[in-house]
Amino acid sequence: MKPTSRVPIIICGLLLLASCGRQQQAKSLVRDFVDAYAQQEIDINSFSDIDSTRVITDSLILAMRDKAAADPLFKSPVLSDFRAQGNRRQTLLYIRMRYQEPGDTLEQSRTFYFDRDLGGIIAFK
Repeated sequence: MKPTSRVPIIICGLLLLASCGRQQQAKSLVRDFVDAYAQQEIDINSFSDIDSTRVITDSLILAMRDKAAADPLFKSPVLSDFRAQGNRRQTLLYIRMRYQEPGDTLEQSRTFYFDRDLGGIIAFK
């Protein structure tokens, strides 16, 4: 095997490791958020893979943040700072958490949105 043919394999391996780290970081942020703000103990069943989106506008984020204040699952959640950029679309990361409330058989979900640096949760629905 030529030394130059190993470069793509090494790059793919590094990208895979980096994406796994971001996945774990996002899960950790959500778990910490749930532990801190859930009204009651909930059972987290699973998480989706972390992904990115450009379809969420500033006005949608602000609307989700307003609605989050009245979400019965969480008590007064503290969300990370968000700076609106004139309704310009920006790339956000998101992950979906599937969970069950105690004594309930129905699985529910919440989607959490992060900035690209995974600095914190900026909105959820």
